[in-house]
Amino acid sequence: MTQNSIVVCDTDAAYVEAFTSYLLEHLRDAQIYSFTSEEAFIASEMHYQIGILSADFLSVLEYSGKELVREKFYLCDEQIASEYQHLPMVYKYQSMEIVEELLHKAQQRTGSSWWKDAQQKMPRMVGVYSPISHELQLPFCLALCEIYREDGSVLFLDIEELSILQMFTHQSSSRSLLDLLYLVTQQEGETPDLSEFISSFMGIDYIHPFFNPEELADVSREHWCDFMRWMGRTGYDTIVILFGRAIPGFAEMMEGCEEMIVLGKPGDYYRKSQSRFLEYLHTNGIRVQVEEVMLPMSAGNLVDGTYVIEELIQGNLGLFVRKWMKQAQMLKGLSYGTA
Repeated sequence: MTQNSIVVCDTDAAYVEAFTSYLLEHLRDAQIYSFTSEEAFIASEMHYQIGILSADFLSVLEYSGKELVREKFYLCDEQIASEYQHLPMVYKYQSMEIVEELLHKAQQRTGSSWWKDAQQKMPRMVGVYSPISHELQLPFCLALCEIYREDGSVLFLDIEELSILQMFTHQSSSRSLLDLLYLVTQQEGETPDLSEFISSFMGIDYIHPFFNPEELADVSREHWCDFMRWMGRTGYDTIVILFGRAIPGFAEMMEGCEEMIVLGKPGDYYRKSQSRFLEYLHTNGIRVQVEEVMLPMSAGNLVDGTYVIEELIQGNLGLFVRKWMKQAQMLKGLSYGTA
């Protein structure tokens, strides 16, 4: 994603030319791109901060399943497509001064950590992602939560597509992360009571994960962003998020995190996946502090029935995470707990 990049898309070539000429003259800190062909736009594969797109381009972008545009504006004329009325609109031939002001505000939003609120204390957001789906990523996150809990309240969000968390906690609930997400993003009126969704394991607060992979696939980028803004106002000191795979809004969620821990294991094959993910961050201009962690242990030597998550957290894995945390925080002039 190119910093301060704006793309204008419409089949009216004369209008696009006039519009982009104005933007080039008045938004000199931005890189302006334009397309009059839907095929050329989808084939470009570039990522943009802001997109001003007519209904046809919005439709083809949605159909393609690609996340090429971070913040979308609907470029509309007299006939307004109802399916895109939820987006902020730019009306053809309206005052360009108004459009310029809209884009300035959008640039300010996308140029900062987008879920931070200067008016209140926000939690530390820590993301964990393993390009190789490390078999110890769940106990790693819980060990991380235990250490952060020594410094304040912690909430763990497991957004893997097929989490095994409940198999270890032996707790069930009819209300999951999907139910809370629905209430936050779809229901108007009363704010959901987060305490009704909270369970606890080893003193760590968590919300029951998705029950099946299809639920995760149904959540849109916009709903994830709205949900994470809401989570930032829940009063926790730290929220640890385990990503199982890339989801709609993955880039935006990473950029909202204070840091992303990228979890891997030794070995040339695994390091290639790690390198590929870091290349993806760089190529798409995703701004997030990355901490690479190579776990020297694995679950491969555990015989059946001995994968006990409490023992992993309190044993060698937990000791490794604590040692790594102390080293990482020393570099930042901070400390968490004692060994």
